[in-house]
Amino acid sequence: MTVDDKLIHGGVRIDEERAHWVMWGEVDGAVQKRVEAEVADHLRRTAEETLTVDLGGVTFIDSGGLRLLYSAAESKPTPPVLIDAPARVVDLLRISGVDTLFVLKD
Repeated sequence: MTVDDKLIHGGVRIDEERAHWVMWGEVDGAVQKRVEAEVADHLRRTAEETLTVDLGGVTFIDSGGLRLLYSAAESKPTPPVLIDAPARVVDLLRISGVDTLFVLKD
């Protein structure tokens, strides 16, 4: 990521070596806009790998964050694995009707 994490309220750290993201802080529309191209490129490069997403550091998520997760589910042949998803994230996935597109792990 090119922007210093301390200057922003949330983000997605992308592991360049494998299909893994760490989402942190407030994952909203501003985060989506900032990382969308980088995320799409990573999804293409790791197309056949199962994506894992660590959500343990997420303090807030809205439709922008949901869109990033949904894009991952659309792009992968296997459901992305969501690790340590806070209740607010799980609730948003269920309310949106997309919770079945993911595997939830503690």
